[in-house]
Amino acid sequence: MATPPATQTPSMTPAEMQILVSRTGLVLNPGQVADLVLAWRQIAGLIGAMPRGRPMGDDMALSFRLAPPAPPPAAPKRVAKPKPKAAAKPKAAAKRVPLRRAAPRR
Repeated sequence: MATPPATQTPSMTPAEMQILVSRTGLVLNPGQVADLVLAWRQIAGLIGAMPRGRPMGDDMALSFRLAPPAPPPAAPKRVAKPKPKAAAKPKAAAKRVPLRRAAPRR
């Protein structure tokens, strides 16, 4: 399929760029304005080289479809285990008296 000719974008002069820059409130020296004019011309050329009027199906981003993500694996089902019966508590044993520590020697 032949691409249509690139459309011409108007070139920008340094005086026009200076007017646009002054609207923003920036103060640039002539070298910086010249760099902006050069960058504008390059970007305008790239925009003009973009093909226009093509069907959406020609866009490579729309031609591939990714499969939906797989669902996460199912967690294994837990089987309820019967609770063990509580062991019989031993009868109260005689209370143990804690030992006293000896006082430190001086």
